[in-house]
This record gives sequence, C-alpha cells and structure tokens, in this order.
Amino acid sequence: MVRILYSWIATIASAAVTYWLGRGPTARTLERYGGGTVERIRRFVGRNAFSASFIIRNVPSAPFIVVNMAFGAVRASFPAYLAGCALGVLPKTALVAFFGGSFMAAVSGDGVWTSVILAAVAAVWLVLMLAVREWVKRREAARGLSVD
Repeated sequence: MVRILYSWIATIASAAVTYWLGRGPTARTLERYGGGTVERIRRFVGRNAFSASFIIRNVPSAPFIVVNMAFGAVRASFPAYLAGCALGVLPKTALVAFFGGSFMAAVSGDGVWTSVILAAVAAVWLVLMLAVREWVKRREAARGLSVD
C-alpha cells in the first residue's frame, strides 16, 4: 500500500511540474501559430479539464510529459486538471504497484492466487480503458467531431 501511495504522489507531483512547464513558451507558441484545430481543442479542454485529464490517463495516448505539457499549453484549469489526473492515474498506479509484489510472489512459488488476481485486475482495467475510449468516441460523434 505504501508503494501505491508513493508512486501516486510522485506521479501527481510530476504532472504538476510538467503542466506548469507547458504554460510558458509552449503556450505562447500555440497562441501564435495554432490554427482552428488547436483552438477547438483549447475550447474543449477548457470546458472539460477534469474529464479530459481523467480520460486521457486511461486511453492510449502520447507520453505522460507531452500530455501534461499540452494541458498547460492550452491553459486548462489547473485544479480541475490535477484532480482529473489524480483520479485518472489511480488504476494504473495500483496495477503497477500490485504487479511488482505479485510478480515477486509468483516467481517465488506461492503465486497461483496472486497471478489469478493480477490477471483479473488487468482484465478489469483493460475493459474500463476500452469502455472509456468508446464513450469518448460516441460523445464526440454526437457532437460531430472526429476523435481519430
């Protein structure tokens, strides 16, 4: 449990730092050279900072640092962004922390049930990730926007 807490705190701290790094020159560059697509993304994220931050953590996307800097660059609400990030990273953080202990238990020979539980947790995470991805696609299709 301590590993999960430490990993979660470090992830949130890293997300906060890289968000603010994106607010500087990156934001100014986007303001200067960004076109209609960038403005549309900026408006969407501005209205939905919590949801966008939460969802992006559970779908395949760009690397963590790029995503965080992008939220800063589009000037998303920092409290909403950080809250969405804090909740959105919990499943993967728990999975990774649990996997480390489970892997060691499985390798040492007493990991049959641990392996079954790990597989179940991974399957639930995968189903949730795919469900969120489908939800986002349907929501954007209803608005007439393309997510792909």
